[in-house]
Amino acid sequence: MIIVALNGSNRKQYTYGLIKSVADILNQHEINIEIINLFEYEIKECIGCERCILTNKCVLKDDTQLIMNKLVQADGIILASPVYMQNLSGKLKTFIDRTCKWFHRPEVYGKPVLALATTKGSGLKNTLTYLEKVIIQWGGINAGIIGRNVRTINEPVSLKECNKIINYLKNPKYTYAPSLESLINFQVQKVLSDHMIENDKKYWQEKDWYNKSYYFDCKISFIKQLIVTQFYKMFYKKIHSNKKFKSLN
Repeated sequence: MIIVALNGSNRKQYTYGLIKSVADILNQHEINIEIINLFEYEIKECIGCERCILTNKCVLKDDTQLIMNKLVQADGIILASPVYMQNLSGKLKTFIDRTCKWFHRPEVYGKPVLALATTKGSGLKNTLTYLEKVIIQWGGINAGIIGRNVRTINEPVSLKECNKIINYLKNPKYTYAPSLESLINFQVQKVLSDHMIENDKKYWQEKDWYNKSYYFDCKISFIKQLIVTQFYKMFYKKIHSNKKFKSLN
């Protein structure tokens, strides 16, 4: 198995060291890590033209699609960043911005994603929380968070901190129980895909997602299913009745 780790730091110190510490444990379980140091690649800033959403092609010529392809081919993903001004590094954020079409047409759905962050100050919780939001929008499986601050910066990663991603990689996806936020995000994507962009609707039809409660078969409790079903009906009605949105039906 291969995990692709995106290192959002320009220095191969604490964040890079945290990735390597995770790799030491995963290697013992026959899971290999390919580290992509984002600062070694050309990643241009998104210009907001929406061509990737509308045509599935980006007008910017750089290494972004190469990295995105690696994530699609990987069995799992690690997002790692130092804390800059209470949040992730600009380099990692720039890359994430360029994946906006994955909210419309998720391509790394069902992949376990582990979030890592390091800081010698504050902002650790905020940074990890943001990365968890990205995982949800990508349709990934939240495989845990690992953070290090000034007191714990040199502590090696423990097996306990890696158990989630190991289990999600080794076990069938139907054992996964998505959070309510993840399930609601799926319903939002489903409704919008049916009312906004033809490419989205076609993609969702090919995946047969209009007939599902989530991207893949998994554990959804009765209460969660009830909530998301009612949410879907409410949100669909709201969007369908809004003149700004034209149904593609």
